[in-house]
Amino acid sequence: MARLFFFLVVALAFCMPLDALGQEVASGSALQEPEGASEPVSSEPNAENSGGVLNNEEKTEEGKQDAFDYTALYDVPEDLRKLDKVSPIWVSKDRKHVALGGEICLREGLLEFFACRRNSKEHESIVSLDVPPHLIHAALLAVGAKQGAPAKFDPVFVPPTGDVIEIEIRWFEPKSKEIQNARAQDFILENESGKTMQASWVFTGGLFGVDPDGKKYYLANVTGEVFGVSNFPGSVLDVPFESSSDNSQLCYAPNTKRIPDVGTKCLLILTRKGEK
Repeated sequence: MARLFFFLVVALAFCMPLDALGQEVASGSALQEPEGASEPVSSEPNAENSGGVLNNEEKTEEGKQDAFDYTALYDVPEDLRKLDKVSPIWVSKDRKHVALGGEICLREGLLEFFACRRNSKEHESIVSLDVPPHLIHAALLAVGAKQGAPAKFDPVFVPPTGDVIEIEIRWFEPKSKEIQNARAQDFILENESGKTMQASWVFTGGLFGVDPDGKKYYLANVTGEVFGVSNFPGSVLDVPFESSSDNSQLCYAPNTKRIPDVGTKCLLILTRKGEK
């Protein structure tokens, strides 16, 4: 994967036709550097500092055309505009929704993410996405979402900030052949209370790393950290409070009885809070 330079083009997000936007999104040129991006998270995108997953040169199955028709899970499929030739990512023509194709990958176990990039954090995420995270970031900008900043840990903890993003998940129920839907929070339990997750996600925008040649790369593309329930600075969306990634202190767990079978194809619909 080519290393990317990113910047925000306001006219792109609000004025450019969606077909042209798709080309710009695919190139990564729609992205804005989050606050703090000038301070690189790591010096090199390799296995040592990325958790051993998805360095920029690694070959994966991601990028192959998925035959499943994710748009059939959307209310009016014709209203979706695809932003990449291969990856299952769309923006609605009214620019209120971002739609992402994915697959259920976990129903029980330790949980640090609601969603990850394919072939990365499936052992601790409920949904695996076949979409490079920088495309998700750009699509959120295109629907008017304003990014904030990731969590900071030193010298004191500063919580993540950004526009609140609601996540709906849809899938086909195999017995009834009907579309089911839920809030992403319905798939997650609070370890302390045993109740369904109450918190929302905020659009932090993640971070950039810098390689040995001084070129920037989008950190979540390397780590696979997309929508977190534990604080990771590279996540595109995070919870807006301190949430440990220590296995003995995790705040959340999968709501197993509510989650469809592993392997179930699903559509995630992202909406800025207040939009319908």
